[in-house]
Amino acid sequence: MPVRAPPVGGSRGYSPQVRILIGGSWITVICALLTGLWSVPQFLITGTVTLSSHPLFLVLFLFPAQVGVPVSLLTALNSVLMASRRRLVTPRRRLMAGGQVLTVGLLLTCALLLLLPTAFGREFIVMALAYQIGQVVVAIGLLLYLLQRRKWRRADEATRARTSPED
Repeated sequence: MPVRAPPVGGSRGYSPQVRILIGGSWITVICALLTGLWSVPQFLITGTVTLSSHPLFLVLFLFPAQVGVPVSLLTALNSVLMASRRRLVTPRRRLMAGGQVLTVGLLLTCALLLLLPTAFGREFIVMALAYQIGQVVVAIGLLLYLLQRRKWRRADEATRARTSPED
């Protein structure tokens, strides 16, 4: 069965589960971008990610992580529910859902590694970067979503131009 195009101009035509997937993906990708601005340059330059009293630490790392991780968990649970109902019908939805599940899986793995008696703190570095790894997949799904919406909008405008009365 072909997938029906949503109305141009928003996600009003989508089910609540798809809206959670798309909206949650936007939130988590923005949060991952902010935390990445703090952690990735540090990791590339010094090989470690440090906590700091710098004012940008709160804005670029702490706050986005406190918002992004729970939203990613919610979106991953929603993705599992959608997958069980076979609602992940397009590649862009599969990428967004898979990236959210990957993010939560990597974060849980890092948290479980911290419980081991051999843990020595490097797990925190991996945890800071694990969030960005999964969100890259989500960002690719969102990019495909935007390209599809642009295609639908152009087709809608072309249809309106053909059917509109001439002046």
